[in-house]
Amino acid sequence: MRTTWIKGIMALAAVMGAVAFVAEAQAQVNAISGKSKLTITKREVVPAGDVEGHILMLGESNGTNANTGKWVIMDGAKARGVAIYDLTKGNGSQNGYFILSKDGNENVVKITGAIKTVLSPEGKPLTTLSGDWRFVKCTGLYEGCTGQGTYQGAFTAENEYLVEFKGILVQ
Repeated sequence: MRTTWIKGIMALAAVMGAVAFVAEAQAQVNAISGKSKLTITKREVVPAGDVEGHILMLGESNGTNANTGKWVIMDGAKARGVAIYDLTKGNGSQNGYFILSKDGNENVVKITGAIKTVLSPEGKPLTTLSGDWRFVKCTGLYEGCTGQGTYQGAFTAENEYLVEFKGILVQ
């Protein structure tokens, strides 16, 4: 009796493994890329108080996304970024979320990155950002998606920046 029970469990495990393999094989992997022009719409800055120029900042940005890849995703979508920055003299970390919304579809990614600022020969700050992202929520056409990628960008004015991203979307 015990041998029959063990054989039954092993057969069930084999069937479940085959079903999981078929489901995974049916997932569609798409290379995606885009760029968003964003304007800082909210900024709350608090000095950390430990060293000169060290601040914590909560920021919100809004703008529009443009698709740049072969596989079209969220072209013309509303782009929104919310992040916490831990900066010393314009350099430090960025952690937050980037949300694309269009026609009832929404993709939310978690971002983790770095902000770097250098001075131009004229003394003007040149600020760049770069990091990694991963999907944490997708609705509508993208329901249940997963995936990840990288981003990079630069400030084009005091309150405006352009960010480009690339990666994969698995559905």
